Amino acid sequence: MEVNKIYFYPVSIVIALFLYNFLFSLGFITPDYSFGDPRLCVEIVEYEIGNNGSLFKYPFSCDQNYYYSGFENFSEVFQETYNYQSRPLFIFGGFIFYNFVELVVNIFNLNFEYTTQLSTFLYQLLIINTICYLLYKSFSTKFKFSNFDYLSLLIFIMLNPIYKWGMFVPSHQSATLLLIAFFIYYASKKDFVIDYKVSLFFGIFFLFHRGFLISYLALVLFKNLKDLKITKTYVKNFLLLLYFLLPNIIYESFIRFVLQRSTYDANTEYWGQFIWLFDFVRGKVRYVSEWHCVTIPENFICYLNDFKRMIFYIFIPIFIVLIFYLTNFLLDKNTKYFLIYETLFITISLFSFWSLIGWYPPVRFNFYSFGHLVTLLFFIKYIHEKNIFNKIAVLLASITSYILIPHWNIPEPQVYFGVFETGSIFIALIYIILKTFERRKEYS
Repeated sequence: MEVNKIYFYPVSIVIALFLYNFLFSLGFITPDYSFGDPRLCVEIVEYEIGNNGSLFKYPFSCDQNYYYSGFENFSEVFQETYNYQSRPLFIFGGFIFYNFVELVVNIFNLNFEYTTQLSTFLYQLLIINTICYLLYKSFSTKFKFSNFDYLSLLIFIMLNPIYKWGMFVPSHQSATLLLIAFFIYYASKKDFVIDYKVSLFFGIFFLFHRGFLISYLALVLFKNLKDLKITKTYVKNFLLLLYFLLPNIIYESFIRFVLQRSTYDANTEYWGQFIWLFDFVRGKVRYVSEWHCVTIPENFICYLNDFKRMIFYIFIPIFIVLIFYLTNFLLDKNTKYFLIYETLFITISLFSFWSLIGWYPPVRFNFYSFGHLVTLLFFIKYIHEKNIFNKIAVLLASITSYILIPHWNIPEPQVYFGVFETGSIFIALIYIILKTFERRKEYS
């Protein structure tokens, strides 16, 4: 019997609570976000809960008050110096969750003072579940999902470091896999044609995360690869781009002409993200720091150096997923993976896009593309397996290779071979044996 996928939201809460205890209570891993570097902005603090002196550890982000102020009072978004004014849809989602949790607390007259933290946690889980559902809808056109398959997909996503660590803080980096999932969902539709409704839809989500612009442009390119030599293609998609931009034009016009305030985008105005390209053309350099690389080809050098750092950071998952795909290639060179081309297309597009940001703090921007690709490759490998033992091997190898990965802000990423990492390699060897016997049976 198929269970409605909405029921997996409470399942994700259970998994998240397990991860919380694993990360912050059991001592298997150092629960650090900033490793003593104040620029990295997050520390673990102890909060008191109840009147009996009980304490619990939880991350505290130096910029969380900007998020929380918007979650608690959405009108903060329209203030002239609000850091996240360019993310109104993301802030509005947090506002909805905050008011819902606050309502429940008031109805039951609960003595609970961490409403904002709890609502943020539940909000991040909704984003994770939305990603899972979009990937499910994309792959279910070819594969029949069992409840175990859907649960496995949820685990693959939740163990991704962006979500394993990010579900406990209000950062909207949780949207980075969401925009990939949206692309895969629409790209998977064979007869799908981009119209003004789709353009408007992506334009609305541009107000959730600016990366949806690249997701949309990549989708337009992907769906028009065969018509790039036709002039009509460019005219049509230029008009559709106007529909994409319309929600943001309305939003900024409301601030400028109705509220009569200036718009503010901290990403460009404070951090200089992407805007440095216009400065570079004019021969100017306005943004200087250890993480800024705002000349060409310096930006690409910094980005590739950070890419190397990310490779070390998730070396074991990369190594394991390569073993899986290499095994299949050697045993059956004709294997074709459903939606692999679409997945590579969007992640390469995003990889290229983030190389131009001009600001390269440790690992994160490379993870938004290539890091997510590794997680998706695990799932794609899993869903193509017909034998339940092969599926379990892929799932367990993913769990053991990801579970002990620290936060990406670790000062010097190193390749560790502890019990879990060794276990993941051992499971990969078992997988090789299982696939070898499977192929022998097919050809006997």
